[in-house]
Amino acid sequence: MMVRKAVVDAKTFSSALDQVSKVLRKSSIPVLAEALVSISDGQCTLTATDIETYLFQTVPARGDDLSFVFRKTKDVAKACRLFDGELELEFSDIGEGKHRSLTLCMRCGGRAVEFEVMDAEVYPVCASVEAKASFTANAADLLKRVELVGYAAGKPTPYARATCCNVQFSGGHVFAMDGTRLACDTDETLMVPRPFMTYVESLSHLRMFGNQEVTVELGERQGRITNGTASIIFCINGVDVYPVDGAVPHSCQEEFYVQTRDLLRELKYLKEFTANERKPYVRFTKGSLVMPTSTGKCSTRVEIDGHSDITFAFSLPEMLDAVRQFKDESRIKLKVNSAVSPVILEAEGRGDFALVCPARLTDRLLAA
Repeated sequence: MMVRKAVVDAKTFSSALDQVSKVLRKSSIPVLAEALVSISDGQCTLTATDIETYLFQTVPARGDDLSFVFRKTKDVAKACRLFDGELELEFSDIGEGKHRSLTLCMRCGGRAVEFEVMDAEVYPVCASVEAKASFTANAADLLKRVELVGYAAGKPTPYARATCCNVQFSGGHVFAMDGTRLACDTDETLMVPRPFMTYVESLSHLRMFGNQEVTVELGERQGRITNGTASIIFCINGVDVYPVDGAVPHSCQEEFYVQTRDLLRELKYLKEFTANERKPYVRFTKGSLVMPTSTGKCSTRVEIDGHSDITFAFSLPEMLDAVRQFKDESRIKLKVNSAVSPVILEAEGRGDFALVCPARLTDRLLAA
């Protein structure tokens, strides 16, 4: 029989467990839905992973070295929120083989709870990151840039996981694309030392750092974001990023402005009639928007400021997403070269843009 005890601050431990638990997902592999707790050399490290992303939080501890994996981590996290003061963790390892029993007793004041845990040895090991390059950034600012463009990465599918859901970094660009659209934010004050791409979902965990400065370390296959006590380990899915500068036309035939609020309102109006449409497309001509439907057509218009003679078409959901990128601006600029060229959306005084590939002007669209 082995019994080990350690003490942590209940609120600090609870906060750290809440943070790492955000990466946990339902899984056919039970251990991937749980968090690992390891106490060694006066530090308690909490780890959680979905295999693609690892989250780590470190809090002070005292007592014996011990390690275990929670069962029903999210239920344990709820219980930990009710503790305040010193939290004692008593880990018991009794028996051998099929008779082996691992239990944890958590005591705080007059409260105590005891339950089974799993052996730490079953937890997937996270490979260390050998940094080839690094840079520092404000976590909140970096997250804001990722969230601004992340919608264009597309949704994960079992067949396109490797190419979708990625946000890409190159020089001062942070961008995402899914083959029919692209969203890019540029900030020359933060130049990434080497190009890389990773999942948008992995970088969504930047919020656990709040407004703190973090160091981003880039290895061959993995990256690490840390503030010294908390870390995110993420997959690097490639360094051969898209040459985003080459995707944007350097000149255009037409430029015109529309009121952002008006365009959003009318696009949402058209969306109300898409329930039976698998791929709703809209024809745009001089501010007039026409959408054929299975039973007829819908139309509306927006006022434009500038020259607009080119007729083009677009996917309604994709244009809605692109316009929402600028939802806080009073007006946006649309740049058009031809009916078969990408439509570019910009706003004055900003370093970001959206690009939406046109839809083919079919007979159905032209006749609507």
